[in-house]
This record gives sequence, C-alpha cells and structure tokens, in this order.
Amino acid sequence: MKQPLSPEIQDLAERQATLCKVFSNAQRVLIVWLLEEKERTVSEIADAIGASLPSTSQHLHFMELSNILVSRRERQNIYYQLAENDLLQNCLVLANKPKDQSMETQP
Repeated sequence: MKQPLSPEIQDLAERQATLCKVFSNAQRVLIVWLLEEKERTVSEIADAIGASLPSTSQHLHFMELSNILVSRRERQNIYYQLAENDLLQNCLVLANKPKDQSMETQP
C-alpha cells in the first residue's frame, strides 16, 4: 500500500488552495498589486480600485484572515500591507503585475 503524502505537503497544498481562493477575485488582485508598492489605508485602496468602502473592507478582511495581508492602526486609519508570506514571494499574481504602469490613482 502506498504511503499518503506527508503532512507538510498536505499543509502546503491547503495554503496554496487558500491563496488561489484569494486571487479568484479581480479586485483582490488589484489590492495585492497596490500593496506591493507600499502600504495604504482602506480609503486609498477603495479609491484606487474604484470600489465602495464596505466592499473594500470585506476584501481586506478576507485577505487578512487568509494571511495575505497584515494591518496596523494609526489614529483613525487602518493601514494594510502584504504579509511576509513564502507563497506570495513566488506568486504569479505578483510576477504578472503591469511593470510599466504605476498603481497610483490618477487625479
């Protein structure tokens, strides 16, 4: 009888599946691209991706629970940035980010 895959391999597969769920939404891909450049507030992220604050907050919360983002509070603002994540380091979503365009919002 064959041995099942190691717990480490199974854990890695679970983490990769979670990462794929996060990137199944285009707005969450845009959020990752934005945050690759620098940390941003919820309002800055919402403005940049053209989404409402409640919708953006839901995406950010899901991404934080999935260990893709971390947040910090400064006064009344919550800032988000990419988490130190070994799966994200080699992620094709980041590799395929448009290199010749800034993700900064246009006035």
